[in-house]
Amino acid sequence: MAYQGKPAYQQIADDIRQRILDGHYQAGDQLPTESDLMDEYGVSRIVVRNAVQAIENEGLVTKQRGKGTFVREQRPLQKRLSVDLYGKRPTSSPMKRATEAEGRRSEWEWQTRRTTATKAIAERLAIQSGDEVVRTTYRFFADDKPVMLSTSYEPDELTAGTPVEQPEGGSVTGVVPRMDSIGQHITHVTEDVNARAPRPYESEQLEIAPGVPVITIIRTYYVDDRPVETCDIVVAADRYTLSYTIPIPPFGEA
Repeated sequence: MAYQGKPAYQQIADDIRQRILDGHYQAGDQLPTESDLMDEYGVSRIVVRNAVQAIENEGLVTKQRGKGTFVREQRPLQKRLSVDLYGKRPTSSPMKRATEAEGRRSEWEWQTRRTTATKAIAERLAIQSGDEVVRTTYRFFADDKPVMLSTSYEPDELTAGTPVEQPEGGSVTGVVPRMDSIGQHITHVTEDVNARAPRPYESEQLEIAPGVPVITIIRTYYVDDRPVETCDIVVAADRYTLSYTIPIPPFGEA
């Protein structure tokens, strides 16, 4: 194989990547050993290692100590359908319902504390910077596999002294049913979706393989024009598909 233009390791990475995308190597398949790749491409061990490292950084393969390098599953493990979350007014945690609807066990861990709103959170909740908020951090699991991180913020004055002032401390869970129980009937939800490289703690908490980006969602719940809860959601891009159903008003309706 003649190498001109691109460095040899990049051209080999391109070739291995294409074999994966074409299905020649499928999820779970082991790549040829370094020695086999050296023989096939006629290059040194360092060139082969750089090529494999490049596709590992893209999230296409994963190395298992003492075993070799294997092609990673590229299909998302979980799908979040907006119609499943809010097609009907929820009476419990929508994440729990969506996960269990797929036949998977849903669990989560959380920690709640009172703190003061940063400028960014205050703007999202239409309150003053420094106002007290209830902050809850979550890590969600599906069949013991971490699938989502979430940090939520609620104005403290909204729920203080009610049975639902602790988001996970009462008999009612889930933002919509909790707010319903205190007469705050959520009318709509907004979501801003982006993608980026994971922070180190996110990679650790979600057990993200090298090269896999995260999807970030800023979700805010409103009662008419008043925001009553906002949260930052982080999911590994290889485990989650955001699938939306968007209603269109009937023909002739303004």
